[in-house]
Amino acid sequence: MAGTKGQKSSADKPKKRKREINDADSKAKRHRRDVKANGAASSQEREKASNAPDNEASGTLVAANGDEMASRPLGDLANKAASETSWRISKPMGGRMLDIDPILTDDEQYLILAYNTSIQVYTATDSLLVRRIPITTLDSSASQGSKPAIITAMRLSKRSSEMVWVACSDGRIYYINWTRSKQSLWSFQTKSGTAKAMVVLPIGGPKKAQEAVLVAESDKSVRLDVMAYLRAKGQKPQAKNLLSLKKHGNALQLLESTNDGRFLVGALNDRIFVGVLPSESVENLDSLQHEFYSFDAPDLITSLDLKMGTHMPAKTPNGKKAGTIIDVVAGGARGGIYVYQDIVARLLALGKSKSDKELIQAQKFHWHRKAVHSVKWSRDGNYMISGGSENVMVTWQMDTGKREYLPHLSGSVENIVVSANGSSYVVHLDDNSAMILSTSEMKPTAYVSGIQSATVSVSPPKDLLVKRVWTAPEHVRRPIPAAVRPTEPSRLHVCVGNGRQATMTGDFSAPLLQSFDLETFTSITKQPLARTQPTDVNITSKGVPIDEPLITHVAFSADGKWLASVDNWKPSERDVVSVTNDVRDQFLRERHEIHLKFWEMGTGDQPAALVSRVNAPHATTHPEAVLDLAAGPASSCFATIGGDGMVRVWRPRLRKINGIVSKGADGQELHTWGCSQAIPVGDGMGEKAVVELGSAQPQGAVAFSEDGSTIFAAYGGIDTGVVYVIDASSGEVVKTLEGLWSGQLHSLESLSPFLVVLSDELRVYDVVGDELRYGITIPEIPGVSELMQLAVDRQSRHFAVALPVKEVSSIGVFDPEEPEPLLVRSVPHRVVSLVASPETSCFVALDDCAQIWIITEESEPSALAPAQPLEDLRLDGPTTVAAGTGMAALMGEDAEMGSDDEGEPAAAVDADDDDDDVDMDDTYASVVVPQQLADIFDAAPAFAGPSVEDMFYKVTSLLSAKPLVSASE
Repeated sequence: MAGTKGQKSSADKPKKRKREINDADSKAKRHRRDVKANGAASSQEREKASNAPDNEASGTLVAANGDEMASRPLGDLANKAASETSWRISKPMGGRMLDIDPILTDDEQYLILAYNTSIQVYTATDSLLVRRIPITTLDSSASQGSKPAIITAMRLSKRSSEMVWVACSDGRIYYINWTRSKQSLWSFQTKSGTAKAMVVLPIGGPKKAQEAVLVAESDKSVRLDVMAYLRAKGQKPQAKNLLSLKKHGNALQLLESTNDGRFLVGALNDRIFVGVLPSESVENLDSLQHEFYSFDAPDLITSLDLKMGTHMPAKTPNGKKAGTIIDVVAGGARGGIYVYQDIVARLLALGKSKSDKELIQAQKFHWHRKAVHSVKWSRDGNYMISGGSENVMVTWQMDTGKREYLPHLSGSVENIVVSANGSSYVVHLDDNSAMILSTSEMKPTAYVSGIQSATVSVSPPKDLLVKRVWTAPEHVRRPIPAAVRPTEPSRLHVCVGNGRQATMTGDFSAPLLQSFDLETFTSITKQPLARTQPTDVNITSKGVPIDEPLITHVAFSADGKWLASVDNWKPSERDVVSVTNDVRDQFLRERHEIHLKFWEMGTGDQPAALVSRVNAPHATTHPEAVLDLAAGPASSCFATIGGDGMVRVWRPRLRKINGIVSKGADGQELHTWGCSQAIPVGDGMGEKAVVELGSAQPQGAVAFSEDGSTIFAAYGGIDTGVVYVIDASSGEVVKTLEGLWSGQLHSLESLSPFLVVLSDELRVYDVVGDELRYGITIPEIPGVSELMQLAVDRQSRHFAVALPVKEVSSIGVFDPEEPEPLLVRSVPHRVVSLVASPETSCFVALDDCAQIWIITEESEPSALAPAQPLEDLRLDGPTTVAAGTGMAALMGEDAEMGSDDEGEPAAAVDADDDDDDVDMDDTYASVVVPQQLADIFDAAPAFAGPSVEDMFYKVTSLLSAKPLVSASE
């Protein structure tokens, strides 16, 4: 096994806790009994901690052996650690794109997207992140249990193309300059403290141009108030109530308007209301008085849009203007699309007739089988564009009723936006991606994608507004498999599904592996590791989603050449209702499919190639689950432990046909994978090992020592677990360690001479010294204990633990030789993946909002550098280079990704000032002649040109060169 710790010697540490005097007997049995007794005593402490108040249960970790230093509350230790440790946790990066219409600027140069707690600006030409403006971001320094407000609406200003209005769920309305990162965020609070939807209306003439913000407020699902707010400098905004509406139900509150603000349309549950402004010009808030009409729709409304046209009356008197036509299109929760033509005239006529019996009739279109997530008019009004959960965008020709389809999208269509000139569509998908499509060719011109892992829903899914035979869970139910390839430490490989809706339905479908670059914060590739059912017939005849296989484990080999994955599928119990109860369990076990697959990683962005597939790698009379998977640190091998009580070691070998080595098309030798060792653990092997556990579900974990000479395997049931020390070369069990884990086993890792076990207790065991260094009891938190995570960083010789606490998580960093945590921080979301990045000395945490948190040492030069917007790199504006740039600029403070000790997410500076306050003496403009760039890029053909790195340095040398001083100066 690996030897001693490299950074600090044991002599530099305080004297560690040793065994009691009566434990001087060095026999393993005596030691194991004492450890088990300590564990029993700590279970009482765990029960006591679980009954503690909510504000204390999050951090009460008690030492298993009663040590006074380690038994203090974790919060007290965290305060001490915060002032002494060099560890830090970044602010969240990325996030989930919200169900809010993106904004494409009128010149189609920038795309603005709304995320959980921020808005992000991308260039529409090359899909690069320009800036990230945090709105309600909470970092790890926020108080325990704090939850950030969620952005609910975003609208571009009618008076200034550089400003945008953002509404949040707490009723706070922000007025933001999206062209700047550092600014003072002006905001006001709505009357009710809520905001469901928002539109912006222009008020006043050219000399006194103002904007009124109309907010749909609702603190109950049966009530909606439309409030108008007018911004006043130095004063609180004026407020006016325009409409109060009640309608029983539990659906969405929607609000849309025409560009001039004369006509409004909104929806509350299945009631649609239309507002008409009698006057064409409004000078102040008092004259803003719409006349509202409402009527019931045939279905719950999930999406709305309106268009304004004109028509000439049959007899046009002199001086009479053309009439205005307002057409409204509404999408329903059951798949119908309802078109109300010339709705204002029909409502006026209905009002004059004073008859409630006459209903507003609609022209109905129906293709979607579930809710219509988005529907929009084209700019000329001749087409409708709609999208839903079928992963298809549908174009409806109004004159002929003909439909055209854009199928096989990567997720459900959430939002559709038509550009100002009608030449582009912006499509937001529920797999956390957005793209810009040209309307002429339906080809993407820009694509933005975040991490597409499973996330919680910030709003009720539109497909579940009506009762269905299936439901979607509110939370991520199990850890998401993720890994970092040793040869590419900046890329995170995480298991994802075909959009959030497909992932959260069924049995947590995630059959794809996404490769995500953390330095550029862009998605690189996405490929299936198991069979998928993305866009075709993905529901049964009874309306239930088809379950896809679940990826339970992924791991890379030490050289990064191989990837091993385990996928699991079994029939749903609803599919075997016709099977009798006595044979139902047996039928489910026999139909259980478990595959162990080995993939050869491609070079660059090439997908991985499947080399071998092992069906039922662990089996008795039926396939047994693969409980854990580990990669060997010194050679290309993997180890698995299964429910059959066997540890199997898998190694590659040359593929031969008739004794001749097979070679691929590129001349490389082909390999196949097979089991080289089968090692029984527990009291029996195979079916006997399962019988020994009785009704308890087997639990297991496996890990290699750092030099690969030893395999540690934990196996057993509840409170019956044992850790087996196995010689990797001979396959012999050389030692057994009892009492190192109890309850639910979560993870087992090796760190130099230490063995770290995470179960209902966190225990660190010194294998060489044959002693328990320390044990910490973890409070029992029902419902979220399966999300406990453990990761070890062999570069810094530390390990990290993520503990879920209701809706949040606590992340702690430990030294295996010290019971005091070096860092304890609370993350306002649940951590669903925690991995260590090889060769970069840091931990990467992924939460259930698709946000990334980087935990690293401040003094570590090899730590992973997170992505930065172009504005921080000074690549999105005028070409100016300040003295001292370079590494200092790259490591400068970011508005959202600084340390947890930073202040507000947005710097408080005057909105009228320049973006950056820099010393003008050290700033100069770089004038680059086009011929100089041509000499660099056109110096040779592409196949014979210099490398990209050389070209980069040549261009930067031009930009950094000071202009020549003229003789007159």
